[in-house]
Amino acid sequence: MTKRFGSLVALDDVSLTLEPGAFHALLGENGAGKSTLVKCVIGYYTPDRGAVVLGNVGRAIRGPRDAHALGIGMVYQHFTLVPSMTVAENLSVARSDLRMVIDWAAEHRRMRDFIKDMPFKVDLTAPVSGLAAGEKQKVEILKQLYLDCRILILDEPTSVLTPGEADEILGLLREMTRAGRLSVLMITHKLREVVAFADEVTVLRRGQVAGRGRMETLAAQDLAAMMIGGTEITAPAQRIGQATGQVRLRLDGLCVENDKGHTAVKNVSLEVHAGEIVGIAGVSGNGQTDLVEVLAGQRERSAGTITVHGEPYSATSATPVCRG
Repeated sequence: MTKRFGSLVALDDVSLTLEPGAFHALLGENGAGKSTLVKCVIGYYTPDRGAVVLGNVGRAIRGPRDAHALGIGMVYQHFTLVPSMTVAENLSVARSDLRMVIDWAAEHRRMRDFIKDMPFKVDLTAPVSGLAAGEKQKVEILKQLYLDCRILILDEPTSVLTPGEADEILGLLREMTRAGRLSVLMITHKLREVVAFADEVTVLRRGQVAGRGRMETLAAQDLAAMMIGGTEITAPAQRIGQATGQVRLRLDGLCVENDKGHTAVKNVSLEVHAGEIVGIAGVSGNGQTDLVEVLAGQRERSAGTITVHGEPYSATSATPVCRG
């Protein structure tokens, strides 16, 4: 595959083989060409040169519907489900052969038969809006399997999951690959998941293949070296204790509501001192963005106080306050 965007060569003669029943990881830094490659495979992009070959036959894929017809499906980093619909309705609307008038009794029978053979067990009648992130990701995968896709492309599938949820889902997918029911190509930055679940790996760097191999012959350090390109990987620098200065930013009992009027941040208090880095951690969707939007003047707080250099802080998107 070769793909250019103007003068930028996003993919430069990249080749990759996904064996039947394999769990293949695609690694690389941001901008390495991973997403461009899979979008060429799924039909979102047309490569300038190269081909998708299935069973020794070159295939013309002009869009995701062509890919689905060939048994290739993709699960994206962000959910594509309709929150106001049930799990069953989300599975149904994904079908390209869905009729204008749906026989729901027949559709539900078909789904119950389908679910019996799946490792993921979800409530077909549950509204998607009420599902946890791990359950939503299971539905995304089930949707592709319901479309009879046997080649599954995963684009950062665990970015919004806890480690436990990620291990559960990837473990179940690996079982399906080992049973010969599925072949998986997974884009990820998480070396731990590659070492734990992948059979093979291909590493891209600056649009070219930087390395590939079987995971039984590679370690996480080898993968990191291929990703960054020949730089020796050293042990992490030792943390050195450092005295901090005065409090620059203080949050006391901060509460924030999201766009739906639900509490996104509840009674958060913290201090940031001069010369200090404070990290805000959590799985995606747990209030980090809402907190930052309040500090940037893009969202109002519902309760609590904010002080900068000991003075009350208030800002709007029209008149942001910057006090160092």
